[in-house]
Amino acid sequence: MEDIIFIGDWVKDRVLGSGSFGTVVLWKHKENEEKLAIKTCKWGDELTTKHRERWTKEVEMLQTCNHPNIVGTKTLPSDFITGLSSVNPSKLPILCMEYCGGGDLRQSLNSPDASCGLKEVKVRKILSDIGSAMRFLHSNKITHRDLKPENVVIHFPYGTKDVTEDKIIYKIIDLGYAKEIDSNSICASFVGTLQYLAPEIFYSKTYSNSVDFWSLGLLAFEIMCGTRPFLPFKTPVEWMPFVKKKQHDNICVYETFHGDIEYSNEIFAENHISQPFKKLMEDWLRVALEWDPKLRGRDAPSKVTFNIPCETKEVGNSSKVIIFEMLQNILSKKIIKIYSLSTLTQLAYDIDSSTKIITLKEMIFKDTDLPVEDQLIICHTNYIHLNNDEQVIKYWNENVVAMLFLYNKKHIIQENNSPIVPKAVQRCLEHPKALYNFKNSQTLHRNGLYFVITQMEVYDLLINALFARAESLKQEGRQLLLKHNDIDKQIGKLYAKIEIIKTMIDSGEKHITGLQENNMGTNILGGFSKLFKDGQELADKVEMLTTAWAQLSIRLQSAARRSNEGISTDLNNFVPRNNYQGIFANGYKAFVSQKKSDFYNSNREKEKQCPEIVRVCYDTLKLRSKILQDMQNQQFLLKLKDLSIEFDKISDIIMKVEKNINSLSKYLAEFTEEFTKCIWSTITVVVRDADNISELPYSVVSYQKKDFKIGQPVTNYGQQSNINYNNDIKSVVAESLKLRQNQTTLCEKLNSQKNILQNSVFDFSFLKEN
Repeated sequence: MEDIIFIGDWVKDRVLGSGSFGTVVLWKHKENEEKLAIKTCKWGDELTTKHRERWTKEVEMLQTCNHPNIVGTKTLPSDFITGLSSVNPSKLPILCMEYCGGGDLRQSLNSPDASCGLKEVKVRKILSDIGSAMRFLHSNKITHRDLKPENVVIHFPYGTKDVTEDKIIYKIIDLGYAKEIDSNSICASFVGTLQYLAPEIFYSKTYSNSVDFWSLGLLAFEIMCGTRPFLPFKTPVEWMPFVKKKQHDNICVYETFHGDIEYSNEIFAENHISQPFKKLMEDWLRVALEWDPKLRGRDAPSKVTFNIPCETKEVGNSSKVIIFEMLQNILSKKIIKIYSLSTLTQLAYDIDSSTKIITLKEMIFKDTDLPVEDQLIICHTNYIHLNNDEQVIKYWNENVVAMLFLYNKKHIIQENNSPIVPKAVQRCLEHPKALYNFKNSQTLHRNGLYFVITQMEVYDLLINALFARAESLKQEGRQLLLKHNDIDKQIGKLYAKIEIIKTMIDSGEKHITGLQENNMGTNILGGFSKLFKDGQELADKVEMLTTAWAQLSIRLQSAARRSNEGISTDLNNFVPRNNYQGIFANGYKAFVSQKKSDFYNSNREKEKQCPEIVRVCYDTLKLRSKILQDMQNQQFLLKLKDLSIEFDKISDIIMKVEKNINSLSKYLAEFTEEFTKCIWSTITVVVRDADNISELPYSVVSYQKKDFKIGQPVTNYGQQSNINYNNDIKSVVAESLKLRQNQTTLCEKLNSQKNILQNSVFDFSFLKEN
């Protein structure tokens, strides 16, 4: 096929891959840019009947397996039937497939930045797509038998410009080894890539579809950790005996620096997945990587292992295949990811639609001991402070590294934040001139580059969190100004009310003073002086509050103005002076160089030093320390600290002022009610039986000016003949005494209210804070 460049309107682009039997070539149409992957068999008469059957079976299976995560076939253009006849000596069917332009999964795993696995969002997408494809095959009684990263390709939908992970499609290819298995059939052929074959293919003459469970488990582990779980530096013949001894809970068997064999219930610590997802996947891996094929992928031991599908409980001692359902349930989980600026760490929690922010804060407190009242959570997109009653699910977005930012109200970044350093990196920093064999050298280079990448992520999140805090302070200032304006209106209304009361008091005091100077109404008007005094005290408190509030207004406006100045310029100047780009480039170079060296090195037991990657690890740790030290003295960080404290104090003051306004309004209403009652009680005494009180002394009641006649003595006013006033006088005197008693009771009540007001209700000291 190398000599054939043009076939009709099609142009040969390049060879996509070449396997044991076939070659896949990419062809592109001259006019419409359509692309096709054409697979032809490169052998002729030397092919055995078994090989021919395998090839034909693959073509037939791909043509019948219509699933979005299995590479699709297309109708072969007629030009290729004749155009490729000369390079198809076997005369076997030519396979025409859709082109997946993203390469295969092995290429992604070979990338240096995937040295310790892929990002969680990518891991989830791969497991979702490949798990769906494998479930489809098994439901159609087909076992793939050769699932591995090389047989997973990446497809970008046509016309997609911004390729995000949710738009990428992962597809299974190469069904050449696939075989239909029914409830009465088993396989006995030795097929597939050795490192991904299930143990029973080596130890037993027969096997079932559970071999795909093993391969899927190995693939899942590798995309999470960047390496296989079972002694990846040994051949299957070497690692099988050790793996056979593992317990059910063991999902990893590895070799230590000194060559000891260790068993682990967890995946490697060097990964890019969250803690909740890690725990869920570890439970799934125990099912997928079960040594016994009768247990693998199932919920209980079974003698019946070949029924496909077996998604429902069978009769007798059979069990249920749960591996696909379990994986689907895990992938449906929503995990909220949070970056804590104070500790420079990432937190993650499994949530559902009912989880509230207050519940999230309680979970954070349980893990970090940061009190709920000291936590401040901000959304990464709109920079708003999240209320405790909000639903967390609103802020879930699997395509971002940190969905929320967490802050400690008491400080920005706490001191003595220690980084998480891989063991291999710790060892090289402690013993920089140590010697490494092939295995240990690879581990050091993988973990060293991983250390650089994670510190770069921490730094990026640190800068983003500082920027988010600055933006949130702008919004906080605006919100406080709005709240301030609302309180300002309330104070204005309160001040207007107290002005009316003050006017009434001033007028009342003048009037009563005039009456008392003429020795009039002294018995029934004594309670007013007490009311006037309490009213004046209320007016003084409102005046004090109004004055202090004006000072707070100036303070708030100053803080809001400073928050709007922003810190973007300062941050943008700081970042270029302190970044990991140079260190990452050195680490990348050391990683690639080591891989090439080890590839051509036949003597893998020979030990050597690794000065390049040791220097990278040292520089990474040194730069991290320098960044945190320099940042403590940066103007933008000091500004954030100052504004955070200032807004927190102002917010607290505003809340207290609002509380005091409510209390003052309440007592002002009570005072007005008592004042009104006192006025009307006095008026009642004056007007009640007004025609019969002419003989009362002035100390009981006073006369109105219109009731006197010119030229007549006051002492004679109101006297009438032939009327007995004794009973009327007694009645009025008794009523006057009763009213005086009521006034005494009212005075006691007002004194009690005054004590409450003075002792606990109106403490304005908080308004004087600096």
